[in-house]
Amino acid sequence: MSPNSAGTAADDRMERGLETIRRIERAERPGVLDGFSDVAPGFGEIIVGYAFGDICSRPGLETPTRQLVTVAALTTLGNAAPQLSFHVRGARNVGCTRQEIVETVMHLCPYAGLPATVEALKVVTAVFEAEPRPAGDEPTGPAATDDRYERGLHLLKALDGLTTQSAGSQGPVTDLARCLIEFALGGISGDGGLDARTREIVSIAACTALGTPSRLPLERHLRALLAAGGTEQEAIETVLQMAVYAGVPTAVNGLNAVRDVYRTAAGQPA
Repeated sequence: MSPNSAGTAADDRMERGLETIRRIERAERPGVLDGFSDVAPGFGEIIVGYAFGDICSRPGLETPTRQLVTVAALTTLGNAAPQLSFHVRGARNVGCTRQEIVETVMHLCPYAGLPATVEALKVVTAVFEAEPRPAGDEPTGPAATDDRYERGLHLLKALDGLTTQSAGSQGPVTDLARCLIEFALGGISGDGGLDARTREIVSIAACTALGTPSRLPLERHLRALLAAGGTEQEAIETVLQMAVYAGVPTAVNGLNAVRDVYRTAAGQPA
């Protein structure tokens, strides 16, 4: 590649990144370009060019869903409240509803844990309080608690193809299994706000961000995404985006899972 070609590629990357982050931030000059000029000159350009030019502007996943994916990753990691606030605002700027954002965070409670979920909801609340409340954007309340187990069991069967008999086991594990079905699936994942496809996409983001220990849940959600009408490309784009927010190794591990699951689904050797 000639020096001129390299320069043109870098310019194109920056232009794509600027176009994407301007949509998210609604600012002509994104703040990240000047935020590190005193300690790390040029780092803002790297963020714009790499995160937003190379990754977040790729086709295959629409911008609102990408913002929910980022919210999912930052909620799960629980270590970047300022960036979570930025992307919650960005999600609103590109058309995500309040309920979609809240449901994304709530849905991840079984993966991220209660403390991370609580802290993420604090960030979300602060963002919402700073904006006027538009008509028709009211959240819906949860379903009645007495049907959580049945709703959770229905979702579990859809996710894993389990029967009622295999959902639990004998002894004390039965109580734990019932608690998980009611809380993680019936009490949270069964509520409205996100369609089945988007729930699987944000679950894939969370499991990828958590790394190798979440390989089996990641594989289940990859299969469930196809069952919910999603595509392999959407899974790939979700996992690739984790290279920005959770690190390249997590994305590599996630892509290995995508390859293995979808090759198996296609009848090819993993």
